[in-house]
Amino acid sequence: MASGEMAGSWIGRRWMRWALAVGSGLITVAAFPAWSWGPLAFVALVPFLLAVRGVSPRHGFALGLAWGLAFFLGALYWVTHVMVIYGHMAPPLAVFAWVSLAVILAGYPALFGWAVARLGDVGPTRWALAVSVLWVAVELLRSHLLTGFPWVLLGYSQGASPELIQVARITGVYGVSFLVVLTNAALAAVAFPGPARRRAAPLAVAAVLLLGAAAYGWAVLREPPPPGEVRVGVVQGNIEQGLKWSPAMREATVVQYRRLTLAVAQDRPALVVWPEAAMPFLLRLDPLLGPRALAVAREAHVPVLEGAPDQVGPRTFANSAFLVTEDGEIRAKYDKRHLVPFGEYVPLRSVFFFLDQLVVGIGDFIPGKDVTVFSGPFGRFSVLICYEAIFPDEARLGVRAGAEFLVNITNDAWFGRTSAPYQHLAMAAFRAVENNVYLVRAANTGISAIIEPSGRIAESAGLYTDAAFIGRIRPGGARTFYTWYGDVFAWLCAAAAAACVAAARRRRR
Repeated sequence: MASGEMAGSWIGRRWMRWALAVGSGLITVAAFPAWSWGPLAFVALVPFLLAVRGVSPRHGFALGLAWGLAFFLGALYWVTHVMVIYGHMAPPLAVFAWVSLAVILAGYPALFGWAVARLGDVGPTRWALAVSVLWVAVELLRSHLLTGFPWVLLGYSQGASPELIQVARITGVYGVSFLVVLTNAALAAVAFPGPARRRAAPLAVAAVLLLGAAAYGWAVLREPPPPGEVRVGVVQGNIEQGLKWSPAMREATVVQYRRLTLAVAQDRPALVVWPEAAMPFLLRLDPLLGPRALAVAREAHVPVLEGAPDQVGPRTFANSAFLVTEDGEIRAKYDKRHLVPFGEYVPLRSVFFFLDQLVVGIGDFIPGKDVTVFSGPFGRFSVLICYEAIFPDEARLGVRAGAEFLVNITNDAWFGRTSAPYQHLAMAAFRAVENNVYLVRAANTGISAIIEPSGRIAESAGLYTDAAFIGRIRPGGARTFYTWYGDVFAWLCAAAAAACVAAARRRRR
């Protein structure tokens, strides 16, 4: 009996397909931070792909739903921590919210499973390539539908492989996802019936593309860095989320950031960066603490990027970043453009009337409209506030507008000591790679970091420590294909996926 027939005999059992799908989803979780077993991602999908091969589209949808539930429940377990501790939900309701989110997100791999099942009996190489473009198309859909939630896209599992991920300069993170899925599909195709040479062909295609991506990464990583070094100070205030918005903590917060800023200013940085909402009050309007916070830059004799809310209407607010000059004056500000649903505003409030936003002490946030590029002796940079770092377009538009490096200010205190801060950092690192720029990251309770254009973490401060450190960056760097043209690769994959499904429909007829 051929190997493909032997595999088909035991995979064909219905219970085995469900076990393969669920097990595959759970194994894939371990490829992501904080476990970070990145190489596991290249084999983790094989059981799932074997399970959906040869089933009906309806069965493929159900198996994809099972994979998605297992994966998202494991990868997003930290949702319950956020809901209980800061959303003040009863634990059973928090578990319900966690499972509900997982069910919604599992709809995307369910769509993938349905589409793969519709491919029918095509050759191993065509099948492996079709599976890969279908996966990218579904990830692209998840990144945009209903404001998007591109958390833990498969490519993010490869952050520890600098040579491989440089292909993101051309394709974005989706190109890395494509390579990972293609490798899984090629390995799964070995179990297909038919001549060994035909079954091995997808492995050859995957090997050529992987080696090509690695060779490209090896070459670009050896390009000389841009001239001119800039010293940037990063301050991590470590203000516990449960106390952060308490009026009684505001003065202590200003004192903490002043102390850390004056300490790091002794090393004469060109810029100091504070985290998102480092000042938990209206910086421009608070008559007592506002001037004290602005005066820190004057005392330190260095420009400071200060995160704070800002009132932009009678009852509306923005999540903002203010560039404060050495004179203690606000030179420019950026208002966050991509808000967190249920974190900064409640969508469909008439439906979700029983929920409130997680940011207490502030009214409704509204999104900003403009991409802001700050400039000064430190160079030119644009800001990503918290959640914006998981959206490639937000970073790309800033660099395309003239930013020479990126700054990500965030408050990951919501997540506690879960894997979420590590996942968030890994996604932010891809924004540096895609645009070939340094990324300076200041997080309230960590993980603050200086990220090189390669994606490597040059400097960092751990979770739940108050810290102030200096990082050296080199503003500039050649603009990448991805910076100029965005998700061309992902949209081509989406078009190819639509063509695959249409062709499969014609064959079935």
